[in-house]
Amino acid sequence: MNDVDITNTPLKTRLGTRLKALFDAIPSGYDEVWDLCCDHGRLGLALLESQRAPRVHFVDQVDSIMADLLTRLDQYGAKGYQLHTLPAGQLELSTEGLPLLVLAGVGDEVTQAIVSDVTAQHPNNPPDWLISPANNLFQVRRYLHDQGFGVLQEGVVFENGRGYEWLRVSLNRRRAPLPVTNPAGFWDARVPGHRAHLHRLVRHARQQLHNPKQADAPLMLAAYEPLLNSN
Repeated sequence: MNDVDITNTPLKTRLGTRLKALFDAIPSGYDEVWDLCCDHGRLGLALLESQRAPRVHFVDQVDSIMADLLTRLDQYGAKGYQLHTLPAGQLELSTEGLPLLVLAGVGDEVTQAIVSDVTAQHPNNPPDWLISPANNLFQVRRYLHDQGFGVLQEGVVFENGRGYEWLRVSLNRRRAPLPVTNPAGFWDARVPGHRAHLHRLVRHARQQLHNPKQADAPLMLAAYEPLLNSN
């Protein structure tokens, strides 16, 4: 499927708790928002409905997902966005304006690989990112810190008994002077959801202490366990 231009009519888009938190974390002011097909493009649909960005791009390498998305959007007679069927790491970003790329629901290794590929391809105009990996935030945060990203905004959202961290980050340190910390500074063990999530992280780290493939387990335990006793 080639790039396809489409619409801008109000869309009745249902967002779950996690996607709603990501939607709320996207401010106006970006010239383009790229939805790397979080939950089959629902976030991008909501952005079109709200007209929060002048242009929305949908990206996925699965033809059937993009075909279904095109069908749904076409029935609304839409415009103001493009579909791209290709791996996320091969994006062709505009050299003008400020784009935001949204990447959620994939693992830590895929997250790091996509961010690395896109950053390497656009060294003179790196995009901002809104990232919410499915797991291993310790590794993702370390990677972002080591790559020199700064934090614009961050938080955690709880859905179906699980906590999901999210970060909006930038390589432009004049706009994002605060470094990515590891762990995040927003944890508060007095909040039941936070405390339950931290207990899960600590329990997982302890279980992996003797796993030779999990060399980060002692670091994770040292990072998360004190948070349970700090408030």
